[in-house]
Amino acid sequence: MERRALLTGIGTAAVAALAGCASSADPGDDGDDTPTDTPTDTPDPEPRMTDTTFTVTDVSSGTQRDEASVAFGGDTVTVEGTIWGANGCKTGRLLGAEYDAAADELTVTVGTKDREDAGDGCTQAIVEIRYRATATFEGGLPGTVVVTHDHGDGGKDVTTATQ
Repeated sequence: MERRALLTGIGTAAVAALAGCASSADPGDDGDDTPTDTPTDTPDPEPRMTDTTFTVTDVSSGTQRDEASVAFGGDTVTVEGTIWGANGCKTGRLLGAEYDAAADELTVTVGTKDREDAGDGCTQAIVEIRYRATATFEGGLPGTVVVTHDHGDGGKDVTTATQ
């Protein structure tokens, strides 16, 4: 009989000890132990150039014009411009489109070359070569675009645009 009393006393003491632990819980704790996601600052992805295109839209007699405009839209940067050629055998070409992530700057360089179908008879008049260049990006667009025209003399900046 004394054994039953001893076991009952131990059981009661254990329940009381556990009840004390439960009552010392944080008063603001609702008992839901589901972990919560802590929002973290994830950096925006850096822009990455994925494609470029270049098209000559017109070649006609003209003057030594070097001009360009830049448009930012969606996932593309579009450059439309005019570069001059020394004679009627010239056409435009994309010399380079390079994105510098550290500077957040796209540089588009346009030059001239002899037309493949020009033959031997070329006018000796200056021609204006109108073009369109596009650069497609993922993860945003560059902050700055510099357009350079190179006539074989190292080139010069024609325009700089920022968004």
